Amino acid sequence: MAVEFDIRPMVQKYSVLPIERLKVVIRFEDARLKEIQRGVIFVFAAWSGPAVLAFQRFTQIMSELPTVSLDLLVLDMDCLDAESAAQLFGTDGFPAGVWGETIWVRSGAVVAREIAKAGAEQALRDNTLALVI
Repeated sequence: MAVEFDIRPMVQKYSVLPIERLKVVIRFEDARLKEIQRGVIFVFAAWSGPAVLAFQRFTQIMSELPTVSLDLLVLDMDCLDAESAAQLFGTDGFPAGVWGETIWVRSGAVVAREIAKAGAEQALRDNTLALVI
């Protein structure tokens, strides 16, 4: 039987936002993608240095924006199988979790995707603000 790794301590350690503001998800079905009205999902690979750095930038940016009306989820990349990854990333070859991908959801559907790398800060801001409106 596979042992689930709890990413919550790493999320808490590296988040600029209070842990209570984030929903940490270690099983894809608990994300309830179809039930998210307006939300942002950060796909977190706790074992990836670039993802950890991207997560810090992501939470810094989210702390600067009016995100109180949005669901902010941190999804453990390791819980994704091929089917759930396709739901989030599509089939267009979008990378799958190693770099700190960010997914924007409106009315249960993915509306934008971005790799949370250096230089993507404006896209993170723009896509998030588009959900707030």
